[in-house]
Amino acid sequence: MRSKDGAYVWKSPSAVGKWFYGRNFAGVIRGEDLINPGFLKLGASHGATSANGGTFEGVKTTLHSGTVTVPELGERQAGMTFRTEDEDGSWSGPIIWKLRVGPDNLPRRFHAIMRFTPKYGGGEIETMTMNIVYRGWGPVRITALPERLITDDW
Repeated sequence: MRSKDGAYVWKSPSAVGKWFYGRNFAGVIRGEDLINPGFLKLGASHGATSANGGTFEGVKTTLHSGTVTVPELGERQAGMTFRTEDEDGSWSGPIIWKLRVGPDNLPRRFHAIMRFTPKYGGGEIETMTMNIVYRGWGPVRITALPERLITDDW
């Protein structure tokens, strides 16, 4: 479960009744993952445009779009990553993105085309297309698992 400040919350059976907060565990979304406020801020700072996005799944949308070239592109278990500074990664390249947002400011669809350009030794340019649809916005009810089903075994 993700809290409002972005921390991931989990319960440990060794400390029943106490909640723990942590960040950046394997398989969960990290701050530098592609679809996050950091990427949208980066994209907006590079000449993003806004227009009428038409209707998507019955909801009127605003289309935000742009292209941003990042010095570091990568992949991980939970998705794609980007960095704004050159590090030891193998790829960089442009990201062409489109985000449709409803009148409630909730995302409805994110579409991106990434060109993974090798930094070293030639190699082929790889292209990846990402398309994510967001739906079912509304109240969320989370029911805790029974204590017998909770473990700290990874």
